[in-house]
Amino acid sequence: MTVIVKKLFKHGGSYAVDIPMDFVKHTNGNEVILECTSKKLSIRSKTELDTIESEPLFTEFINALAVDAMKHPEKLRDVKEVWNKEWDDLLKGVTDDE
Repeated sequence: MTVIVKKLFKHGGSYAVDIPMDFVKHTNGNEVILECTSKKLSIRSKTELDTIESEPLFTEFINALAVDAMKHPEKLRDVKEVWNKEWDDLLKGVTDDE
């Protein structure tokens, strides 16, 4: 890992920083993942492994679903009651381990 000090500069109403060209050359596509806290910013290439689970609000969404299911169990249905051809088509080619 190389540590590089860069200056922030104004860009419109925001701040920006130049990204080293070596990083850009080795980035797949034109998207990156930013992981931010109040004290740290990490930039990494987006990969095939980045999924909805890496989205910041995904955990909150799943927790909200679980809370709603516990509050309203009468809304839950057996999978056999709601499964149809649309689900088969949607999941065609997806394996158990995905």
